[in-house]
Amino acid sequence: MKRIAHAGVLSGMNPRRAFTLIELLVVIAIIAILAALLLPVLSHAKKRAKAIWCVSNLKQFGLAINLYGADNQENFPCSGYGWWQMPFIDFPNLIHSYVGTNSVNVYLCPLDTGRGFNYEFATMRGPTGPKTVNDIQVACSYYYYQPFYLDLASLKCVPQKFSLVHNPSQHTDLACFASSIARQFFFFENVPPYPNGAHGIKGINLLFVDGHAQFTSYGSCNPSSITTYGPYNYDWSPLTDQNVP
Repeated sequence: MKRIAHAGVLSGMNPRRAFTLIELLVVIAIIAILAALLLPVLSHAKKRAKAIWCVSNLKQFGLAINLYGADNQENFPCSGYGWWQMPFIDFPNLIHSYVGTNSVNVYLCPLDTGRGFNYEFATMRGPTGPKTVNDIQVACSYYYYQPFYLDLASLKCVPQKFSLVHNPSQHTDLACFASSIARQFFFFENVPPYPNGAHGIKGINLLFVDGHAQFTSYGSCNPSSITTYGPYNYDWSPLTDQNVP
């Protein structure tokens, strides 16, 4: 009687076999190694993208400040009230109509893990005027410097002219004070700066009067002679002094 050959033998094909345990372990190990190599790169890229987003936010603020000035006799935003009400409460309200339709995302740096610098600072340090933390309507990561709404001679809160700035490309009016630690605030006006700055220990993102924004290292900021108000002169006197070389 003639034996009938198996179909697999006639076709020249080997029967399908499963992966062995060793082969599966090798594949898993390779995937784990690739993931370990790629995750830090992806994490850095994600943080870099958020830092660029922050710069974009600052540029929108720069445009809003210039639009505000065009409608207000070339003055910087000023409500007539001093610190802390002006930078924490009034500044976002004054420029809100100039920021644009995506205004909610503009006020918070995407690297900010807290509730915004103004809210965190006011919560931890407490208000110094008639307003309270509950009066803060917009959580904001960005800090608006005093000389742009405060007359340094009389210490009265009065609008300051754009024309007072001698070198607009070298003087900053807004800084990102986003914190990398939740429920804590970051403050640049200390030596050394608080270590929880969302942009790292080397510097922060700044908006300059001419409207451009960039990451600026701490080393490029000149010390201030008025240490009572901070060690960096762009904070207290950015209208007349050169700040960032």
